[in-house]
Amino acid sequence: MSENNPNHSNEPKVAQCFPVEMQLKAGKIYSWCTCGHSKLGALCDSEHKKLAYEENGETILPFRSLKYQPEQDETVWFCQCKQTKTPPFCDGSHNAEEVKARFETQPKTD
Repeated sequence: MSENNPNHSNEPKVAQCFPVEMQLKAGKIYSWCTCGHSKLGALCDSEHKKLAYEENGETILPFRSLKYQPEQDETVWFCQCKQTKTPPFCDGSHNAEEVKARFETQPKTD
């Protein structure tokens, strides 16, 4: 935790323990939330900018959205637990007991 931002963590919030189905349009750029604080579910709403903190005179932004642009219309399952090894897509990480436990015990601030 940072003394300037007591909520600072390099670990993303587990937003949900299930993926979300998304109907994506070819050529459109989608911004997947990496911090877990977005009010838009799997998509970024820039909440990560509120997690910025100062360290050694520099502003640190621990999270940034991940851009995804499909080449064709497609249906995908976007991860919401933020633990996937294949971002932005769900890989089933939300089923891990440690992820479920983190979801249940993390502060409900949003």
